[in-house]
Amino acid sequence: MDNNMDAIIIMRALGHPQRYALFSDLLTGTHASCCDGIELDETACCVLDLADRHPLAQSTISHHLQILVNAGVVRRERHGTYQVYRVDEPTWDEFRQHLWGLNLVHGSTGAGTPAGRLNVKQGE
Repeated sequence: MDNNMDAIIIMRALGHPQRYALFSDLLTGTHASCCDGIELDETACCVLDLADRHPLAQSTISHHLQILVNAGVVRRERHGTYQVYRVDEPTWDEFRQHLWGLNLVHGSTGAGTPAGRLNVKQGE
């Protein structure tokens, strides 16, 4: 990711337990839609679908989804009168690569000490 602020926005968005649960649900996909008259692939859900699986008001789910949309990790699409949501795969893949890069830069040295940290014993 070229802009660290994008990663921070995504981390903040996913840092809320309810948003994380909603995002995880979208990420796993394979849900039948209860939205009448629309045929969705396995990776899209409407708010009604998510309300069936999460103990939240539809307005709360919509609010959390909007934050995920604003962070760029979820896309909203109109299907007739319904708004459906799905993971924005290119952004999610880019974010995962960003996290992997952090692991490579700041990962363990293999000796039990994180890279960039000194292994100083007390009294030295």
